[in-house]
Amino acid sequence: MTALDTRDRATVARETATFAVDVGGTWTRSRRLEDGATTDRVPTPSVLRRPGVPVAVLREDLVELLGSLAPSLATVAVSLGAALDDRTGVVHGSAPLWGAADDPFDLGAALARRRPDVVWHLVNDVTAAVTDVAVRHAPAGARHVGYLTVSSGIAYRCLDVPRSRIEVDERGLQGEVGHLVAQVDAEDADLLLSRCECGGRAHLAAISSGPGIARLVVQRTGATSDPVARLSAGLGAGEGWAQGVLRSAVAPVAALLRTVWTLDPHLDLLALGGGVVEGLGTAYERTLRELLSTPASYADPPRDDAWFDEHLRCCAPGEVDLLAGAAAAVSGASEAVR
Repeated sequence: MTALDTRDRATVARETATFAVDVGGTWTRSRRLEDGATTDRVPTPSVLRRPGVPVAVLREDLVELLGSLAPSLATVAVSLGAALDDRTGVVHGSAPLWGAADDPFDLGAALARRRPDVVWHLVNDVTAAVTDVAVRHAPAGARHVGYLTVSSGIAYRCLDVPRSRIEVDERGLQGEVGHLVAQVDAEDADLLLSRCECGGRAHLAAISSGPGIARLVVQRTGATSDPVARLSAGLGAGEGWAQGVLRSAVAPVAALLRTVWTLDPHLDLLALGGGVVEGLGTAYERTLRELLSTPASYADPPRDDAWFDEHLRCCAPGEVDLLAGAAAAVSGASEAVR
C-alpha cells in the first residue's frame, strides 16, 4: 500500500477495493467484494509446492497468477504472506514463497506492468488479519490488538486501535518474529538444530510452523506419510507422543507471547490464527493456555481462564477473513494502517 501523497489522482479515486486476493505459501484465494460472492482457491506457485524451481521463475509465475485473477479495471487488495513494505509494494523476503531469497522484489511495480488497468494495493497478510480482528473481535475501548499467524510461516503485527496505525521500521516491517531464535525447554535443546525454510537455524518458524511441526513428527515417529494428519489423529486418540510433539511445538510460541505481553502492557487482545492454530483447534489452545498459566517469574503474572477469555483468542476457521481485512486496510476502515 503506497503512501497517499505518492498516489496519483486516479488511484486515490479508486481507494475502495472491489476485488481481494490472499497469497499464502500453499494456497491463493480470491473473491469479488460484493454480497454473496464465492471464494476461489488455486495453488500458490511457491517453493513449498515447487521445490527446486528458481526464485525468479516463482516470482514471475506469481505475477502472472495475480494478473490473471484480477478483473478488468478493478481495484485489488492483495494480502501477501511475506515480509512486505505495505507503503511501497517491495517484498523483502518470504520463506514459504521463495525460501532463502532475501533480495528486495518490487512486486507492486511488477503487477503494475503486468496489469496497468488495475489499481494494486499490497498489504502484509498479518496486516490484513489484525485489521479484520480489530474490526470484528476487538472489545470496546481496546488499545492495542495483536495477531500472530502460525501457518507455513509465523509472523506478528500489533495495531494501535485508537490511532488506527501499525508502527513499522524504515523498511516498512514489524513483527517478523518467525525468524527470531526460538526459546525452548532444556529437554528440547536438540530442536535448536532445526533449519528454517529461510535457511537459518533455530528460528521459531523452524520448530513451530506447519513445516516445522511436520519435521518434528517425522523425527519422533519415523512416519513420513502426511505427518500433520498423523499428529491430529494421535491427539484425537490421546496418544502421549502426539501430546509431546504438540507441547514441544507450542512452547516456543508461549515464550514469545510472554515476551510480547511483558513489552506491551496496552495489548488488550492477542489473537492467534493460521493453518496450524485453526487445524489443531482446541488441542492447540489448551496446550498454549497450560504453558502460559504458570508464572515464569515474579514479573510474569498468574493467568487463569477468565484472563485468557478476555485477552487471548485462538481463532477457529472463518473467524479471521484475510480478504476482508486486506480490503479494510486499504479502503478506510483502518486508513492510517501503514
